[in-house]
Amino acid sequence: MFRRKTWIVRVLFAVLPVSAIAEPLPNGAKTPTPAQVISAYKGKTAIWDEGCKGGIYFGSNSQARAWCGQESESLGAGEWTVDDYGRMCHNLTWYWPNNGRAGSSPGERSCIQHVADRFGGIWRSYPGETEWWPIKGDTSLVRGYTYREQVMATKRKLGI
Repeated sequence: MFRRKTWIVRVLFAVLPVSAIAEPLPNGAKTPTPAQVISAYKGKTAIWDEGCKGGIYFGSNSQARAWCGQESESLGAGEWTVDDYGRMCHNLTWYWPNNGRAGSSPGERSCIQHVADRFGGIWRSYPGETEWWPIKGDTSLVRGYTYREQVMATKRKLGI
């Protein structure tokens, strides 16, 4: 009898994470603290596989740096913040070559909503979407400044 209960508990724990991913909002979701959201991003690069083949780095000093492989002569520089409602936003100014000088244009502020599940896991939902995605295990969010060399080379070329 004990062995059967143990088996049932193991099966439930194996199935729960899969069923939670399919839910529109994680069960028991609540607003995370800013510190929870910051720790999920700080010192990491979000890789943009689709579109520009680049990514954005979330620095520990609230600085954000973005680079796109398809527009390798351009870069985005700005800051990222987290508010008390679980929103992580970044404001970037984009720089590109313009007649031997650096042209620039402020980009639109972009925000991602976050919640914490009852186990403390952080989930995010992108603007205009109803689906929630767990941050833990997301292979597009990697530790380190992945495109640092490309950003620095582009800054030198632009003279900024």
